[in-house]
Amino acid sequence: MANESFLDTARWYDSLFEGVLGGLRAMAARVVPPKKGMKVLDVGCGTGAQLAIYQVGGCEVSGIDLSQPMLNVAKSKLGEKAALTNSDAIRMPYPNDTFDLVLSSLFLHQINAPLRSAVLEETMRVLKLDGQILLVDFHPKATGSIKGQLTYYFISTIEFFAGWEHFSNSRDFLSRGGVPKLAMGQGLKIRKTFVVGNGNLGVYLLRLA
Repeated sequence: MANESFLDTARWYDSLFEGVLGGLRAMAARVVPPKKGMKVLDVGCGTGAQLAIYQVGGCEVSGIDLSQPMLNVAKSKLGEKAALTNSDAIRMPYPNDTFDLVLSSLFLHQINAPLRSAVLEETMRVLKLDGQILLVDFHPKATGSIKGQLTYYFISTIEFFAGWEHFSNSRDFLSRGGVPKLAMGQGLKIRKTFVVGNGNLGVYLLRLA
């Protein structure tokens, strides 16, 4: 997670957002199913809920996050076998070509444009040449339906109460085309795209070009 603001209240984060995020986590795990021995890194891992799915599937899981309270919750879920690091995602303490899968959920929109590019560059560095990147984040084109617009305003309200910097970064993320444009700028190839949440959320599977 990007900071210690509204959304970083670790004690109630899971219970508040499980209804929204639980389905996204399950979908992400269907797009890239866990395999025994697979090395998985979650960038901005938060409370470790996504990593828990991969750990149950026999993967070696690692997570990085700037919020120690979030990592404390993650550790209580994942135990000592998970490698959890309190660190900046633009200087990850991992060797090159380490992970089979690097994933990140609803993290990139929280940070400014230069940091997004830097995080993605680091993601590419620690990814194995035949590895995969799985990104879940806001989709830049919500549907014009009533449900689509209501979902958009609901998300925007949450982002607003997360703080002005957070809100401003998320608006900038969408105005720049979200994950597709960011990936294109880094030379990554999008293999699959799934748009959910009435057009407001995207699940993207990427590979090195």
